[in-house]
Amino acid sequence: MSLILPLQDWPAADQEMWRGLFTEGNPLDDRGPLVHLRETSRKRLALSYGQWLQWHLECEPQARNLAPADRVTRAALLQWLSTLDRLAPMSRLILVTGVLRVVTAMNLSRDWSPERALRARLKSLAGRGTQARKIGRILSSQRLLDTGLQLVEEAKARGGSRVFRATSMRDGAMIALLSMMPMRVRALAGLTLGTSIVVDEDRIFIAISPELSKTHIPWEAEVPPQVAPALRDYLNEARPFLAARGSGDDPSLWLGRKGCALKIDAFRPAITKQTKRLTGISVPPHFFRDAAATSLARISPEAASLIRPVLGHSGFQTAERHYIHAQTIEAGREYADLLQSLKGTSA
Repeated sequence: MSLILPLQDWPAADQEMWRGLFTEGNPLDDRGPLVHLRETSRKRLALSYGQWLQWHLECEPQARNLAPADRVTRAALLQWLSTLDRLAPMSRLILVTGVLRVVTAMNLSRDWSPERALRARLKSLAGRGTQARKIGRILSSQRLLDTGLQLVEEAKARGGSRVFRATSMRDGAMIALLSMMPMRVRALAGLTLGTSIVVDEDRIFIAISPELSKTHIPWEAEVPPQVAPALRDYLNEARPFLAARGSGDDPSLWLGRKGCALKIDAFRPAITKQTKRLTGISVPPHFFRDAAATSLARISPEAASLIRPVLGHSGFQTAERHYIHAQTIEAGREYADLLQSLKGTSA
């Protein structure tokens, strides 16, 4: 049996609540409290709530007749969590957060203090997630840039399959672009010629619309000169070849073997495969953002202050964390210099 109850099998009251969360309405009507969420966020909430429902209705069949909010209590959540010990703390936090977000949005008058205290405890236990998976996998932005440029040059010099040559140039341009402009995969996959990416004779501009930004904040910048030649190689040679294998009118920047837009779930395997082959380390797209923050932190505390605008964050938490890291690095350098000067004096 599935661990997640599909939406169409939810009790009628839960389905009605779900529809209410996303009611579009009009200027004279009330809109759903979560209507602003993107489809991907809605799907994640449905999965969390569906998993909760599947477990709860199996344990308490009579609860099917209760109102959704009446089922969600601290005691019930604790019992559910006791069956999720196999999951990482961050995964457990995500599940409980999803359930609470669904039921609290439609039941604002209830006191949710006990349940929110439980979530706060889970958040404390989860910390920043499992950081061990990143150990040894955060390369410098310069090394990632060199990897992308190397891949493009290899592809240009390669004979044999033109398809393989074109997709290798594409992947190299992608890696190089991410190294200098570490956008999220959703934004990378959504780049389209003439709108979010504009190419002229001298420069290439990228503009990410609020719809493609996690923070709903538009972001735009010129493609750095270190990356532009590799991107032009892809645009002038590889992309036209790939486009000709399809309808030829797909405006997406990144095309697959059949000339259609590269699907969003294809970016991670393409990038991790090539970084593994060329560096010996599998680097997924999101790690490019860590690479940028770490690279800036290693330069100086002042450079670390650029993390927020470079990554397009709305808050300062990540930038502040890396700023403190940069200060620690700087202090270590000064300490090493001091020891060296003392050594020279004693000699």
